[in-house]
Amino acid sequence: MNPGTEFVDRFSLRGRVRRILLAASVLVALFAAFSALPDHASAQGFPTEISGRIVNGTPGSDVPPGLNVVLLVVDEARQEIVASDTAIVGTNGQFTFTDFLSGPGLTYRVAADHGEFTPSVDLIPGQSSFSDLEITIYDHTQSFEDIRVSTYSMLIPSIDRADRLIGVLAVVSVVNSGSHVWIPDVDNPALTGLDLLRFNLPEGFTRLSVESNLPPGNILEISTGFALTNPVPPGDFDILMTYVTEYDGDSLSFPLRLPYGADQVRIMLPEGEGEVTGLGFGAAEGAIIDDTAYSVVEGVNYPRDSQLDVQFSSLPTPSLLESIQDFFDGRGYIIVIAWVAGAAMLGLLVYAFFFARQRGAAASGSPQPGAYPEYEGLQRSEIVETIATLDARREAGEIEEEDYTARRAALTQAALAAGTTEAQPT
Repeated sequence: MNPGTEFVDRFSLRGRVRRILLAASVLVALFAAFSALPDHASAQGFPTEISGRIVNGTPGSDVPPGLNVVLLVVDEARQEIVASDTAIVGTNGQFTFTDFLSGPGLTYRVAADHGEFTPSVDLIPGQSSFSDLEITIYDHTQSFEDIRVSTYSMLIPSIDRADRLIGVLAVVSVVNSGSHVWIPDVDNPALTGLDLLRFNLPEGFTRLSVESNLPPGNILEISTGFALTNPVPPGDFDILMTYVTEYDGDSLSFPLRLPYGADQVRIMLPEGEGEVTGLGFGAAEGAIIDDTAYSVVEGVNYPRDSQLDVQFSSLPTPSLLESIQDFFDGRGYIIVIAWVAGAAMLGLLVYAFFFARQRGAAASGSPQPGAYPEYEGLQRSEIVETIATLDARREAGEIEEEDYTARRAALTQAALAAGTTEAQPT
């Protein structure tokens, strides 16, 4: 299993459990509601009309004429859309549906088709009112002027010291305090990550998972983190992210950037497993979360485009035994063996090269002075006789080739020296 899997799966499993519990509670409530009705009510409690109006929440703006309102009929047991209908808003944004599928096990969703942002309401027979509905739309904007982060909370649930891995769970609360829905212009060919709702992550992050209660959109993973195309209508929304990141030695640097500012940033690290510092952080305090003790640091009131330069230090490191096991598991020893063998081969080549040069010098170079004292002082005629004798010994195999070559060189050198001192016959 990937070492980082346990970090992510723990949270996704927890989320699935919560959703299952929530669905179970809804089913129990529905069962109780239907069981409390008289028998004849089950046949009469299904809606025959859905009505309401669309309003524009941006001051000074009206509902666009000809706006479509869509009705979806959903079979809850099969989780399928089994029918749909469309109505056009009338005066004051009013709409009415009268001819639609109705029966047991059906729920309804009514949505205003307002471009990239389609606000909707869900209706459940026996629990929801099917008349006087009100759905709010907003004018669009690409400006981040009213977008701000209220809280940025980062929790480190556990650390894998053997592989130097950190699992991170972060929850970012985003607030749109304006009266326009923020929507990026995804059709703009000059669109960049700076034009999207973006969040940076530590370098080398992996296994990123992002969930939110924002309206539907896309997640774009980039080298520095991720960006969202989800519309952000006025209100508060949460973005949950999980990922795994590595650290070197016993530290990790994270240049946490806050392009939209933040009212509060909080980082929670298991107690005794490291320290956290960063721009504006106060002293660490203790907290208990899920029966685990955490060291908590936080800072407040960060302006837009702040960079906190978060530094994790004194993180757990693998023991000697874990390092040795990781060394062999990672087959790093193969690299070391190859390096040692290469160094030994290089040493042999260097030795052979210099040894061959030395032997060549001994075979063809000039002999050292005094190497053969018996040849000193000989006259040229004596040298010639000695060379003849030496040649005869070589032919008879009485002398080694190297010794013969060295001696002949010494005799030749002696003969040249004798040529300058011996008197020549007239």
